[in-house]
Amino acid sequence: MLSSHRGGFRGTFTMRIIGTEVYRFSLPFARPVTVGRKVLHDRDGLLIALRAGNNHCGYGEIAPLAGFDTVTLERCLQDIPSVGKTMKSLCVTCGPLLLTEPLLGMADAPVSSWTEHTLFGVESALLGLYLQAGGGKSRNNLPPFADGTWRIPVNALFIPEPAEEGLERQIRDLKNSGATTIKIKIGRLPENGEIRQIRILAEEMGTGVSLRLDGNRNLTAAAYRRYFEALCDLPVEYVEEPLAEAELEKAGDLPWPLALDESLAGLLDPEEPRPSELDPAVRAVILKPGLLRGLHAMARAVEDAERSGIRTILSSAFNSGLTLSVLGVFSRLAGIPPETAHGLDTLRYLAADILTPSPGLSGGKLEIPAGLLLGRALLNPSCLGEKVL
Repeated sequence: MLSSHRGGFRGTFTMRIIGTEVYRFSLPFARPVTVGRKVLHDRDGLLIALRAGNNHCGYGEIAPLAGFDTVTLERCLQDIPSVGKTMKSLCVTCGPLLLTEPLLGMADAPVSSWTEHTLFGVESALLGLYLQAGGGKSRNNLPPFADGTWRIPVNALFIPEPAEEGLERQIRDLKNSGATTIKIKIGRLPENGEIRQIRILAEEMGTGVSLRLDGNRNLTAAAYRRYFEALCDLPVEYVEEPLAEAELEKAGDLPWPLALDESLAGLLDPEEPRPSELDPAVRAVILKPGLLRGLHAMARAVEDAERSGIRTILSSAFNSGLTLSVLGVFSRLAGIPPETAHGLDTLRYLAADILTPSPGLSGGKLEIPAGLLLGRALLNPSCLGEKVL
């Protein structure tokens, strides 16, 4: 059952939105990143700030990923006048948080024309306002953070590289991270080279480490079986999106448990997602910002998956530390088992962040400073561009 239904306040009160601001932002990648057929040097998006009384301010990120999302940033920009008009002088209700309701049950407003990314950003900002108003104090909603930090387990990311020094650097970074779950991209380099690197990685990391393979639909059915034959003795939890769509009919019974990511956009209703209706071979779903219609639809997917014994893994699309923090807190609010390792180890691929303080990584957990969502964060002016609202 979603912990959000248990409530965060004694009683209910309203809070008026007194200001809405939207800025462009651009975060440089530490090194160029290839997404689909695009090579990205910067992570571009929009930052929305919702201001209310008592100096409360909630932030959200609207940032489709070029090369991955079908929705573009320019399309999201078309939503901004409507967002500004909708939020102007809007009264939001702060009481028990209804995580599965549009706008988190805090307001009743028309949002059907907004893109999934726009709705995610607005609901993220509303969640920040809710926490600042006192909703994070409920023991049922969020774990205690006596030292001012939330800690969320993450899977570290390993991308096989052609150069040997790249392999050594990544293994060194993974050991230093303390992560015990590692997500590995496959199907990008020649098979033998990738298999060799994965075996070296597993040996170097030692016992107690679990692996998640991600094919990004790059493999043929025959290649997939060769990977299995070469790696079947390793502790692989599941394989995410291993096959190109044209290869699915040739695959037969796939040897490893499956997880779905890219396919979900075509298989799930973005407003009423039901992972329970997926193929029984699917044992995990990977939810990213913009896949479904905001945080509330993600919460509905988590609820349905939980009833069916399907694991839910939250993942970043190279988002800022703001969205990593939102997803980390959302994982607890939505009742995802706290030991679940999420795909939130992506901030190290960026050379800068929107807000400070920024989340860190220690002991295999994302460390989220409470101030990031509780109104004590500062904007990083070097990453902000044009004010569009």
